[in-house]
Amino acid sequence: MKLQTKCTWVIVGLFIIEILPVPITSLYSLYAIRKRPDWLPRVTHELYTDKLENNPAPLITHDPLVIRKNCTVGLAAMFVVDLLVPVVIPTALYVVRRRPVWFKNLITRLYSDKLGHTTNSQRENTFHHDPLILARTEQKLAALEQQNFHFAKSHTRKRHHLPRRLK
Repeated sequence: MKLQTKCTWVIVGLFIIEILPVPITSLYSLYAIRKRPDWLPRVTHELYTDKLENNPAPLITHDPLVIRKNCTVGLAAMFVVDLLVPVVIPTALYVVRRRPVWFKNLITRLYSDKLGHTTNSQRENTFHHDPLILARTEQKLAALEQQNFHFAKSHTRKRHHLPRRLK
């Protein structure tokens, strides 16, 4: 049985359990975000293996702690809504069946400090070969060069207007 089918059956089982008044799935999802169990990135990687073979995760600078906090706030909001209308289970089912890229990227960012996926040479390689990163860097360098030019120009103007005894 494929992993995608197994995950679907687990979610269906959780949906049946979710009929109870306590939203167990929301609590377990909160546990997964806060404690980051080792199995979650493995299962996610296996689930996305055939979908993302040619599309590696983009290099994005981020703070994993901020990602955890944002996920916790988002899941807490889903938890409140889940008390009235079940949203966590359908979202999980959507993620397992459709395998959206945003979820894989979210798990990669969430676990980046724990797993240490990229080395410095891999980051350098991605930086030099990714046209989007290269274009952004060139824009930032051009803006910085322009700021330096304006600073130097204003600095020389001020220097020429100083009284002679201060020069």
